[in-house]
Amino acid sequence: MRDILDSEAGIRVRLAIARDSGVLCAGVTFLPADAMASFVRDVGEGSLLSGACDRLRPDFLFVCSWDADAESVCAEVAACGTVPFWVVRGPLDAIAASRGWSEALAGTVEDSGGIAEQMDRFVDEACSSVAQAAASGAGGVVVAEDIATPTGPLLDPEYAARELMPRLGSIAQAVARVGLVSVWHSDGDVRPLVPYAAAEGFDGLHPGGLDEQTFERVLFEARRARLAVLGGISGHSLRGGGHTAVNAGVAASRLADAGGLLVSDDGGVTTAEELESLACALEAARKTFHEHGESW
Repeated sequence: MRDILDSEAGIRVRLAIARDSGVLCAGVTFLPADAMASFVRDVGEGSLLSGACDRLRPDFLFVCSWDADAESVCAEVAACGTVPFWVVRGPLDAIAASRGWSEALAGTVEDSGGIAEQMDRFVDEACSSVAQAAASGAGGVVVAEDIATPTGPLLDPEYAARELMPRLGSIAQAVARVGLVSVWHSDGDVRPLVPYAAAEGFDGLHPGGLDEQTFERVLFEARRARLAVLGGISGHSLRGGGHTAVNAGVAASRLADAGGLLVSDDGGVTTAEELESLACALEAARKTFHEHGESW
């Protein structure tokens, strides 16, 4: 299997992750399956997934490892010339998936020893999934660990720094050992934890659910920590329709020109209308970048 990171899209991913200026890498996070039929409309002899890739032309696309067809989806994404980013659950996210977020967060305060053992087990599972990602032809691994809101962390920052981030780092190190890109995804404003993510070996950060101003603050902190960021096109801008989405794409392109930003949605796309807006935003980002590039 050809290394997807050596493809045209893969080279753009690697350059952008390395925070090179003068390169635009633009991708998509989660494709909503229920919305693809309306978005693609005419697939011809191909699939809905390949049709969506044809319309969006993403350099990278998230693939959920817990889906039954994850390996075949990964292969199909790569066949489209797009870099699959294999998504695994972080340890706390995995506990929340089985017990609920309220119980998981309470456990970090009331039963830290017990929850630590559970987190260790889920870290082992995530590391095993990293090997599966490499075997399936993925170019990157995204560790999904939502531990913040738009106003700041859900966890006590000291607990997160002491107990959670080193465990996420174990997954990032497993990703590095197989030569893939590692990204931490979390909703919310995670600025207090950005230096820890960088220190634990992550290549990139994907913050979700932020307004434009907060996103730029997170991007600033990530650049200081020498960490790349995925995003720049908010869910709010996509829900505003074509004109708002185009403006978001133009703004994201300008941010990307300085390096360290892989332009994408923030992970909240759910409808065909939002996919249409995302297509407009990505096209506007590409057009703006190619017309202006480093001339700003």
